[in-house]
Amino acid sequence: MSIRTLFSTRRPIDRPIEKVIDYYATDESRLLAEIEEYEATDNVEKCFRKFLDTFGEGVRSSQVTEIGVWVAGFYGSGKSSFTKYLGFGLDRSRLVGGRPFLDLLCERLRSAEIKANMRTLATQHSTAVIFLDLGSEQLADTSSAPVSTVLYWKVLQWAGYSKEKKLAELEFTLEARGLKDRFRQLYREKFADDWEKVHNDPLIGIARAAQIVPSLLKEFPTPESFRTLRFEEAADARDRARKMIELIRRKSGKQNVLFLIDEAGQYVAPSGERILNLDGLARNLKELGEGKVWIVATGQQTLAEIVEKAAHNSAELNKLRDRFPIPINLDAQDIREITYRRLLTKSPEGDRRLREEFGRHGQALINFTRLTGTSLYRGDPDADAFARLYPFLPQHFDLLLELIRTLARSTGGIGLRSAIRVIQDLLVDTSRVLPAGTVKIADRPIGVLACADDIYDSLRADIAKVLPHVTRGVDRVAAAFQNQPLVLRVAKTIAVLQAIEGFPKTAENIAALLYPRLGAQGLVTEVREILRNLVSKQECGVIEDPQAGGYLFLSEDVKPLRDKRNAYIPTAADVNVLRSKLLQTVF
Repeated sequence: MSIRTLFSTRRPIDRPIEKVIDYYATDESRLLAEIEEYEATDNVEKCFRKFLDTFGEGVRSSQVTEIGVWVAGFYGSGKSSFTKYLGFGLDRSRLVGGRPFLDLLCERLRSAEIKANMRTLATQHSTAVIFLDLGSEQLADTSSAPVSTVLYWKVLQWAGYSKEKKLAELEFTLEARGLKDRFRQLYREKFADDWEKVHNDPLIGIARAAQIVPSLLKEFPTPESFRTLRFEEAADARDRARKMIELIRRKSGKQNVLFLIDEAGQYVAPSGERILNLDGLARNLKELGEGKVWIVATGQQTLAEIVEKAAHNSAELNKLRDRFPIPINLDAQDIREITYRRLLTKSPEGDRRLREEFGRHGQALINFTRLTGTSLYRGDPDADAFARLYPFLPQHFDLLLELIRTLARSTGGIGLRSAIRVIQDLLVDTSRVLPAGTVKIADRPIGVLACADDIYDSLRADIAKVLPHVTRGVDRVAAAFQNQPLVLRVAKTIAVLQAIEGFPKTAENIAALLYPRLGAQGLVTEVREILRNLVSKQECGVIEDPQAGGYLFLSEDVKPLRDKRNAYIPTAADVNVLRSKLLQTVF
């Protein structure tokens, strides 16, 4: 029987699961699929309660002194889904299939108190919610712009203005002077069409607008004067903040405003200028909004962690901590519980069989899979943990999460799958990334374990973006040791561990992460011999470096320098100089 037969049939393990949660994905069918998949752990509900209590106090009394919330969490821990669903829940106009999104969200929550609080806020203190995903914006031409600038143009788009900045400013000016309806009428008379059909087109939109603007705005006496205008953005951050608040309130009819800014930490941390701009934006929103305008930013780390680890801009980041003093922290350990609920839940028969297998083979399993020298091993699993996470062991799970965290920090998470999606890909290869001929874990016999080389196969492309010399090294091993699968599995395990800072890449740990199935013998002896062979075959680039934590692939840039150092033979003069210095030190 295959591993696939162990799982509950309530949620098929190969069903579609989103790669990541996207703020801008608002199609009703996708939203319905997203919210039906949402799992709120005890900690997630605690985070909902904290936000609702704090935000509710502010919008009810207008006396709150702070309006900046920082939502921190490991990549894939649910920051985007938490803030997206919170925002959609507070917006009573957001419907999915004719039902308020709030109702769908409340069905996923267990606490009656939180549900009641959500409904009260959404009904009695209606809020306009503006979403900004800075992770997506990094792919656009605004990738280096200050947050306040990106947010300003996002607000204009939300309000129905053109995505083309010059045309958006034109529309805003026309509306402020009461001329927008007249402009639309003139456009329809001249072009027999609606202005909104071309107002996002930077070529046709500007060319056609230029023919009408002179009859409405004396500042542009000729079509050419508008067409050739070099648009310069207004730089006054406070005026821009005031303009956003006034526009949102006018368009929505709501006094309460909530700005949700995803991936703010990753976006601003490298730039002191962007940090100060976000600080100024939050300060202006606080002063102008009088407790009714709030800003929520997300980051892969808490602000305290960002400051502690910052090589640059630590002084500016410290100021930002004061501007976002309300912390909400999503726990990385929630991912394990969420993954169990969404993907790894077993049928009663499957759970019973796994517990029986652990009773027969559990002690040997523990002996052969125990890791040393790393916090990623938190103790020996028991029958409950084994049955819940199988075909993964707890250390496999924590190793994978740490690897995803490391890759996300290096790439900003761009193109990286969420943890839940990677787990699904490990089981059934939904993303179709596995090498040809690889048997999916779900289709392997019961008793087989997921191993580190499986993680490598699923995340190879992501590792290559961060450590390309490591994946090239694995390819060299594959060419040098053809038809020796365990050698290649060892090389892939080294590659996975090399991406994780501080992990001891010893023969014992490598063997533990390659333990193949219940009832098998340990692999330490074979792995030690393989490592000796890999090191001796210098073209593979594997070395043993105790200072770096054990075995690793040497970078092509470093290898010539290391070879030169090792080949250097000191002259008699060099020896005499060294002897003299030693004697001076001693005496």
